[in-house]
Amino acid sequence: MKKHLVHILVMACFIGVCLTAGRAEAGPSAVEQQIQIMREQMEQMQKKMMELERELQNAQQNASQAQVQSQQTSQDVQQQMSEVAGRFKVLDDLQAKFGHIKLNGYVRSRWWTGDNSNNSFDVTEIALNLRYDVSENISGEFHLWYHPSGNDNPATEYSNWAGPTTFFEAAFAEFRNLNIGPVNGKLIVGKSRNLAFGIVPGGSYAGRVTSDYALFHTSVNISRITGIQYLTAYKNFSWNFAIFNGYGYQGNTRNNSFGSRNANIKQLQVGQKNTDDNSSKGYSTRLFYTFNRNELYDSLIIGASYLTQDLSRADITNITAIMDRNTAVRYDDKDQKIGFDLALDKGPFMLKAEYAFGETSDIDANYWYVMPGFLLSKVSKIPLDFFIRYSEANYDQTRTIAGSGAWDKSQWTPLMVWSIHPRAKLFFEYYFNNEDEPTGARALGNDYGFVELILFY
Repeated sequence: MKKHLVHILVMACFIGVCLTAGRAEAGPSAVEQQIQIMREQMEQMQKKMMELERELQNAQQNASQAQVQSQQTSQDVQQQMSEVAGRFKVLDDLQAKFGHIKLNGYVRSRWWTGDNSNNSFDVTEIALNLRYDVSENISGEFHLWYHPSGNDNPATEYSNWAGPTTFFEAAFAEFRNLNIGPVNGKLIVGKSRNLAFGIVPGGSYAGRVTSDYALFHTSVNISRITGIQYLTAYKNFSWNFAIFNGYGYQGNTRNNSFGSRNANIKQLQVGQKNTDDNSSKGYSTRLFYTFNRNELYDSLIIGASYLTQDLSRADITNITAIMDRNTAVRYDDKDQKIGFDLALDKGPFMLKAEYAFGETSDIDANYWYVMPGFLLSKVSKIPLDFFIRYSEANYDQTRTIAGSGAWDKSQWTPLMVWSIHPRAKLFFEYYFNNEDEPTGARALGNDYGFVELILFY
């Protein structure tokens, strides 16, 4: 650039000389004026040349700094990429070691109240559930439950409400893709809920809905079973089978109370057997059909179930005690139930209903419930859902004052669920319990209710 400026300056001088020569006749003063003008022009051009030279130097300096900065940025990016790659490697290593493990659970905290009972705050249950995928088709799972109040609770009406202080609610192995031709098959070995009788009463909207169990569930299928279950599915049909230790029946214990415990009203309630007390096993099956969605409903499932087992001597003794039967009579050891279930959903509305007829050690009984619900949370931003359930248990036994287990029973349960967060729900739940006691029996109130916060993790 400097070279070009010099050329321009020389040409300007040459032109100036020519002009001066052409006007020599104008005299010395005119020549001096021309020379002065040329001097001023040259000074201006020199200033411009110096400014351009400074700009050039600044541009070169900025380019040098930009190059250095670019090199530094490149080094920083490479270092960060190396660090990220290292972290991803750590995550990959952790994924390889622990990616097959899934943890979840919940904490249940209640405020209780009820007839003939003290009101009390209670951390009812802490659950830890772990599942490990051994392979694509094999998994192991266990549910460990801890009840802080457990058996060491001065309020006996709440002590050991949900089971022993610490116990395994479920522990099983699951084998998938055990198909028979076009029929999908899955095998469950160990302790879990009975998936082969009625609607599985899990603690969700697909199960029992309420936090506590209904009269129907405690009479029919509340308890877990220990054994083998084979689950099949073909198109819209599902057919599940189970062979297990069988259900036990509880006697005159506080855990076998209907409603508020201090009322001391017994019921024909099933219990779980981790190990069997006789050599006979229980068998159950459930066949159900899932209808395709249409304009009448979003979901409709209809099922039928059957269960049979032999009772142990301990079971018959317990049943005889709560029913106030003649202990000198030898009663039948057969226990059979047949059941039907329905679950329907349409928009914010839902309906569940179950019926079971049972023959238990010469006792015929009918159990049923119906439960409609309205899920306001489905049609608005208000996170509230409302339900009400009515349940009955009726026995063909002679009622006596001492045999409260034989009294016909009914139960109303209103429920409101407030979803504070997808992982935090508040249950407002109350159980209005009634019995058809015989003349002369002292009628004690045994209603109870609670407000419960369940926090899932």
